[in-house]
Amino acid sequence: MSKILLYIRILIFILPIFAISSDIDFDIDKSIYDANKMNKHIILFIHKDNCGYCERMTFLLDKKNILETINKDFILLDINRDDDEIVKYQDFNGTNREFIKALNIDFFPTLVFIDANKDKIIHWELGYRNREKLLTLLKYISTKSYLKMSLEDFKDEKFFNE
Repeated sequence: MSKILLYIRILIFILPIFAISSDIDFDIDKSIYDANKMNKHIILFIHKDNCGYCERMTFLLDKKNILETINKDFILLDINRDDDEIVKYQDFNGTNREFIKALNIDFFPTLVFIDANKDKIIHWELGYRNREKLLTLLKYISTKSYLKMSLEDFKDEKFFNE
């Protein structure tokens, strides 16, 4: 009988912990903390259902060489506007749709890059990008070239150095 009471007490203690932790699907603050410890950046991949370019971008992000680059230098958070998930970022706590609205994003897909060291959005990329353009963008962010030059200057420098 005492074992049963012990199990009930354990369940009563543990269940609220699971309920609390499952309330937030995307804790961007925690991801930023983790990325900072690993010297990585955050990518928010923001998209929606029934969007051809979003599907193409999803397919591209899953390609081996793109995925290897992302896993090496980034933490990728996949935020679908049409999912009923909860996002926490700084003072914001709400659904995916509310988060996207708070960021004033109305073009899909969108990639949002966050510098984990500064907890600051450093670049927005609206729309689909092909493999070459995406790899250039990832290199621009991962090398922290955004601290020294614009993306256009980075592309020019890359072009002239090849």
